[in-house]
Amino acid sequence: MSIGDILLDRKLLLIGDFILTSGKTSPYYLDLRRLPNYPEFFQIVNDSIKVIEKLDYDMIIGIATGGIPLASFLACKLGKTMGYIRLEKKGYGTDKLLEADVEGKKILLIDDVATTGGSIEKASKEIINNGGKIVGAFVIVDRKEGAKERLKEIGVDLYSLYNIEYILKSVLNRVSQNEKKIIEDYLVKNIE
Repeated sequence: MSIGDILLDRKLLLIGDFILTSGKTSPYYLDLRRLPNYPEFFQIVNDSIKVIEKLDYDMIIGIATGGIPLASFLACKLGKTMGYIRLEKKGYGTDKLLEADVEGKKILLIDDVATTGGSIEKASKEIINNGGKIVGAFVIVDRKEGAKERLKEIGVDLYSLYNIEYILKSVLNRVSQNEKKIIEDYLVKNIE
C-alpha cells in the first residue's frame, strides 16, 4: 500500500476545496497533525531518520503544531535534545515564541508539510535571532509550491520524505474523473 493510499484511507489526505495557511486555494489538503494517531507513523519516523541522519545538528526544533510530534519522536530515537516554536506568542508567562535554548547550537527544524516555506522561514528567523544556526529543515511532505526555493534564499536546505506529486499520482485512480482533472491541472500550474 502506497503512502498516498494510507493517507487517503486514514482521511489525512482530503480532496475538495481548501484554503491553506499560505492563503492559497487547493483541491487537496494534507492533515498530517493526526498522523501520530496511526501505527504507520512509526514507519514514517524510522524512514525520516534515514533522511536526516547524515546531517550535522545539535538540536531538533519542532514547528507548531504539526512538527512537534515528529520532532519529539525523532529526538527520542536519535538521542538529541528538542524544543519547539509556537505559531504566535502566548500573551502570558514568558511570552516566548521559541521554547528552547538554541544559542550557539546547530538546529534542524521539523514540520509536517511545506508549501511556500513561510512557517519554516519565520521559525528560522526566530532561531537565528536567538543565536542558533539552522542546518536544514525536514518535512514529511513537500507540496513543491516554492518552499525549497524560498528557504534556499535564506540559506536553509529543505529535506523531505515525500513529495506531493508522488503521493497524488499514487491515488488518482481512486478519485472521480472531475477531481482527477482538477488535481492534475493544479499540479501543472502550481508545482515547481
